This record gives sequence, structure tokens and C-alpha cells, in this order.
Amino acid sequence: MIAMKRCISVVLLWIGYVQLLMAQSADPILFTIKSLGDEYLEEVTKSEFEYIYKKNNTGFSVDKKSLDEYLQLFIDFKLKVLDAKTMWIDRSPAYKNELATYEAQLTIPYLRDSLMLEMLAREAYDRAAYDVYASHILVSMEGKDKADTAQAFAKINDIYAQLKKGASFQELAVKYSDCPSKRNGGDLGVIGPFATVYPFENVVYSTEVGKFSAPFRTKFGYHIVMVTGKKPHVTDVRYSQIVMDDSIANKDGFAEKLCEQLNAGKVKFPDMVKKYSIDTASANKKGDAGYLSAQPYIPPYFSEQLRQIGEKGKYVILRSFVTTNIVVITDMIGNKPYEEVKSEYLTKVERSDRGEQLMGNVVERLKKKYGLKVFESGVEPFYRLVDLEDIEELQASYRRLTEPMYEFNGNVYSQETFLPSFKEYRISYRKSDTLTPRQYLDKKIETYFKDLCWETAKTELRNQNADFRNLMREYSDGLLLFEASSRKVWNKAAKDKDGLTKFFEENKAKYNWPSSRYKGVVIRCEDKQTLDKVNKLLPKLHQDSVMKVLNREFNKDGKNLVKMERGIFAEGSNSVVDRIVFKKQSIPADPNSFVTVKGKLISGPETYMDVKGPVTADYQNYLESNWVETLRERHEVHIFDNVLQMIREEEK
Repeated sequence: MIAMKRCISVVLLWIGYVQLLMAQSADPILFTIKSLGDEYLEEVTKSEFEYIYKKNNTGFSVDKKSLDEYLQLFIDFKLKVLDAKTMWIDRSPAYKNELATYEAQLTIPYLRDSLMLEMLAREAYDRAAYDVYASHILVSMEGKDKADTAQAFAKINDIYAQLKKGASFQELAVKYSDCPSKRNGGDLGVIGPFATVYPFENVVYSTEVGKFSAPFRTKFGYHIVMVTGKKPHVTDVRYSQIVMDDSIANKDGFAEKLCEQLNAGKVKFPDMVKKYSIDTASANKKGDAGYLSAQPYIPPYFSEQLRQIGEKGKYVILRSFVTTNIVVITDMIGNKPYEEVKSEYLTKVERSDRGEQLMGNVVERLKKKYGLKVFESGVEPFYRLVDLEDIEELQASYRRLTEPMYEFNGNVYSQETFLPSFKEYRISYRKSDTLTPRQYLDKKIETYFKDLCWETAKTELRNQNADFRNLMREYSDGLLLFEASSRKVWNKAAKDKDGLTKFFEENKAKYNWPSSRYKGVVIRCEDKQTLDKVNKLLPKLHQDSVMKVLNREFNKDGKNLVKMERGIFAEGSNSVVDRIVFKKQSIPADPNSFVTVKGKLISGPETYMDVKGPVTADYQNYLESNWVETLRERHEVHIFDNVLQMIREEEK
């Protein structure tokens, strides 16, 4: 893949360079940053600044900055990003991988086939209107070599032949399937959109109820699917019920007989509710229990059975642990209207394996856009080289690969362009692949051209689409700033104990309290006997060792006789401290609470640890201020006033 990207970079270099020059000519430089003592120059264009300025200074912005103020903040921001580059953060694998991942995700919305995306989302929504019950037989392909693949194919076709002769699907699943569902005769329960891989889902939804499919293959192996049922999907139901005590319901099959009479119309439901139901709440409403969604305490197994009834007006017996319920669905609510859930389905499609189909459509469209033509005569020599063993013959063959191989974006490229990637593919094939040389190379050639189309499209986006370019630059700068700030400010402040101590001592007056506070431990004991033992032990203990010693003495062997809280307590923040330390007589002692304290009153913080949060935050600000000051001293910033004036005029 590295070689692939290197080849594509060479192919695209002249395109990007020309387009970049054209873009720059229409976008003047607002300011430059030059490192003192060297020739490195950072140029920031008018459009880059305006993009960030307008994004962060809308009419709704809480911290809206004037143009000149924001320009200085943006210069500081760019100086920090530039410093990150001098630390080679932009060369780190972590940065490159994260940026590449973001670019790949960002590219999709710009290039995706919107029509196909909409179609797949609508298809999934329509399928979600039904619960399809399916079983399957799986002949696994995971970890199989070529011989096993042939055997698996023969095995699934033999099973299919037995099914066509009338064999039991469930029995064959138990006997042959490699899926854990074999224990249930292959039963998978309800299959809905996104519940399985897309090819499997397609077969489920295209197979009639009571029928089985022909063998088909997914990444898991060979399958045969049987659809056993199909019902409208129900998200919520309203139901009425007769809740009967089991002692009555089970006597001589009374519940079953009553259910039959209700379905036959021989008795009236409200009369039976009044006579037999022991649930007062629903009985008072002629059996109406309301909507299921409004009843959070209904057991999941019961609510699922209610949804699976699938029709209104039919009386059905459902049993709980202690009651027998005769229920009837009075209203069913299916999926929400498509427009309400459209964005949710669009997101699901993009994140599912349907996205592969979407990307396949995009690649086919790009191939046409760039006029990709592959010359069969240019590809053919590579097929026999995939598994060639003779090294000398292989090297000689490489030297002869000079013929045209493909045309792309108006240019013809020779076999030599493809050769570096082919060498990587060949190593990969010899190590692990089980396909024939031709099958393997066909897949890799497809990958090569897919990547070529994709990389070309991304290059065009960077150079021609300002929104894409701005988002990429913003994300890149953000990554660099975050890592640089971590190194220069956040992590340093958190770990620099000497620096924090010195900063605290130099600014100690800033952290004084208006009144004394109690620094120590509040101790709550399980009983009076424990409290007496703790009080006897405390005078011998140093304040810093109290918690360690008491835990060792009283909280062992599964016991938890003492609970402790260490802190710095202002008056009014802790009732125990208020009563014992600050002598608040208005707070009575609880006769059932066995408490004591160990510590001291202090008039102000003794070390930075006593006010760690504020000191650390201030120290971070101090480090950042010094960082920016140093960067300003080391760099020369030149602002082009005429361009800044253009922005001012546009702001009016």
C-alpha cells in the first residue's frame, strides 16, 4: 500500500501543483510567519483566516472578538501549530493515522452517491416494517484452504439436494450446520435490516414464507436460508386484559376454554373482565391496560410476546410467573414515518456493510469520470509472475515490463507504474492467499484502481473544494495544537511539582481564604466500641498516616468498621466538622452516629496541594503565556495591511 500511494502521488503531483497555484492567485496572503535565523515561512491566506473567524464569531457567539483581537489570537494559534511541526509531531504515526482516518470519513459525504444512499436507506426502512423469522444452515469457510473450500461447496449442495427431496430443514441443520443456531434447528429468530450482513439479509427478504433459498455465500461461508414467518413490525401496542389467578385459570383448562369462547363471540369481554380479572387498575377500565410503552415495569418476555401477536381483535393467552393473562390487542403502532427517521437510516446505511456497495458505486462513477481504460495486453504478463519461483527469470521479466498498461485522466501509464504495488501484492499472495494467481491478481488490480480513483478524487477535493480544504486544515491544526499543548502546558503542569511549588510560593497571597479552614480526616465508626478504640489510637498517629493505619486495623477480613473522608473543610461544608471543630452548638450530636476527627485548623493553604485545582489552572495559564511570548520572540510576523483592510470592508 505504501508503494501504491507513492505511485499515485507521482501521478497526481502536477495536477495538485497547478491547481494550488491557481487557487493561491485568487486568495491573497493575509500574514506570514518567519522563523528568525532561517528561511522557513508560514503563509496564511485571507480565506483561511475568514473561515475560522466567521465560524467562531457568529452573531450567536458568546465570546465574540473584534477582528483585530481575533487576528492576534489566530497568529498565536498558528505559532503554536508551527511549533508543533518543529517538534515533528506532524511526522508521528499517530498523527498521520488519525488525520488519514478523518480524511477518509470526510471524503465520503463529498463523493458518495446520494441517490444510491437514499435508495438503500428507503429499502432498509421498508424492510423494517416487517419482522421476518428465519432459520439457516451454515457450512463455515473460516480458516479453510482451497481443498476445504471445494469440500464445503460440495457439502452445501448435497444438503440442498436433500432439502429438495423433502428432508427436514431442522433435522439437517442439527446434523450439518456450523452455526450455534443448530441447537434450535437453525432458528435465528427475527431478522431485520442491519441485523446481519447485507447479502444474507437480501436472501432472507427475497425468500417466500415456508420456502428455502438456494445455496449462497457470505464472508462466513455457504448458507441455505428458510423463512418461517413474516409479521408486521410493531413498536408499540395497546392492549386489554383479563388477569387471572393461576389456581383458577389452570383448573380444568378454564383459561383456554374462556379464550375460545371470547374468540367465538359467545361471551362479552367486559363482562369477563369484571367477573374474573384480579388486576384492579385495568379492570376499572373494562380491561384496558393502555400502551405498552407507558409501562416500564412489564417484563421483557411478556412485552415481546404482546408485540408478536401481530393482529388486533384476537384473544390470546400469555402467562407470567404467577398469573395467566387473556389479552387482546386494540391498537398497533408500527415504524415512524420515513421523514422522521430518514437521517437515522442514512447514517446506519453508511456505517453498515451497505456502505461497501455505496463506495462501489462511487468508484465506478469515478472510473468513468477519469476515463479509466485498462489494456489487457498490459495486464496479462503479470498473471504468470504472481507465483513464479525462478528469481532470475522474475527479475528479467520485471525489466521487460515497459508496455502501456492503463489510461487514466487523459494520460497513459506503463506497466512500470504498477510494478512497485505488484511486488507487494506478490509477497502477500505467497504468504497467505488461497485464491488462484489470476483470481488473486484480479482482486488486487481492482484494489489498485479503486485506490487510484479515490486518491485522485481526494486530491481534487483538497485543491478545488474550499470547504473540504478548510475542514481538513482545521482538523490537522487541531491535532497538532492538542499534542503540542499537552507537551508544553497540560502534562507539564500536572507533573511539574517543583514548578507548582515555586509558582504557589510566589503567588501565595492570591490563594488566601477569608477565614480558617479545617484540614484533616473525618472518621465515621460502625459502633461505640470502634469509636473508643479509634480515639485511643488517634493521638499516636501522624495526620498523614491516619487513613492507612485505620484501614489496616479496622477494615480487614471483609469488615468495614470505619469510613473516612480526607479534605479541607470550610465552616458550613461538613456537619461533623462544624460541630466538633467549629463548635457549632446548633448542630446536635446524633446518638446513633459515632464520629471523630483528626487534623488541624489552618488560616491559609500551606502547600499548593491545599489549593491544587486553582493553582494548577493558573500555572497552566502561566506556562501557555510564556510559551506564546517565547514564540513571538523567535518569529517575525508580517501582516499585509491591504488584505486586512479588505476584510474590514467586507465586515461592514
